[in-house]
Amino acid sequence: MLHMILLILKIIGIALLAVLGLLVLAIVCVLFVPVRYRVRAVRQEGEGQPPAEAYVKVTWLLHLVNFSVRYPAAVIIRARILCFTLFRLPQREKKSDKKRQKSRKRQKAESRAGEDRRPDAELPAEEKTGKSAEMLSETETEHRVEEIAGESGKEAVYEPYQAFDEGTPFGEAAGDEGATEEEGTAASVFGRIGAFFGKCRQAVEKIKGFFQNIRYTIRKICDKIKSVLDHIQYYREVMESEPFQASLGLCRRQLSRVVRMLKPDRFEAEALVDMADPAVTGEILAVYGMLYPLIGRHVRLTGGFACERTKIEGRLYIRGKVRVFTLIRAAVCVYFDRDVRKLIRMLKKEAA
Repeated sequence: MLHMILLILKIIGIALLAVLGLLVLAIVCVLFVPVRYRVRAVRQEGEGQPPAEAYVKVTWLLHLVNFSVRYPAAVIIRARILCFTLFRLPQREKKSDKKRQKSRKRQKAESRAGEDRRPDAELPAEEKTGKSAEMLSETETEHRVEEIAGESGKEAVYEPYQAFDEGTPFGEAAGDEGATEEEGTAASVFGRIGAFFGKCRQAVEKIKGFFQNIRYTIRKICDKIKSVLDHIQYYREVMESEPFQASLGLCRRQLSRVVRMLKPDRFEAEALVDMADPAVTGEILAVYGMLYPLIGRHVRLTGGFACERTKIEGRLYIRGKVRVFTLIRAAVCVYFDRDVRKLIRMLKKEAA
């Protein structure tokens, strides 16, 4: 019994070690196996030639994973793992889909031909009912128009307007109106005087509020300028501090290392430039001559002066690799550096 338990534990341990070993191997491959890329581009002028042709391919781990793009003869974007295609644009049409499309097209053509051959007498019931409905709607509209015309011929009856009450004598009403007019004029005079003083008070309050707003605005602007000057002084002190200088040197070294890793292993370019204006061609060649010490080993430029129209031809080839470990190493070195962390704390303190 004990022997069986030990055997089972042994098998489980071997399986766990195998899984752990595969996991470590996968991590090592991801970190240290580079991702290789290759770019080709060609431009040729002539009848039937595309404006440009390009081919990009990215591979990893002996082409175990590959990604390719072609342009423009057949634009294909494809990603594969071993012999299995993850996605492809445009997708290939299956034979069954092609057969279905052909059968649908055939059925549509037959149905159209049958409709064209059908006589007018064999119209569907829906069309007939539609015509009858149109005739009925026309008759209904005529009857409606006649009813509206008949209603418009009726005479309107108006009731007389009673301006005065028959029970009240005319003299009393006139006297009451005179008294109310005198009282109304006095009240209107006092009301106008009160309204005038109220408007004056409102105008004074508006002027006072206007000058107060100007004072508050000037004070706010002065406070903002003072805070900006304080921030500028603080960041100036931070930039002159030792942690900032040390962090800047570290970032510069890591960035140069990453750029060296990203730099292509092979870069070749050839171009033929023949502009319609020979002066422009000469200016381009002059600029190339100034840059020749930097790019002369990789770029070859030739000028032409015999063409009556603009002509630009050439080819480009780039090959290089990218290693994930270099990127992760640079990020870890920058993030866990003591001076960088101190600088981050100083910036957070000012932001707070």
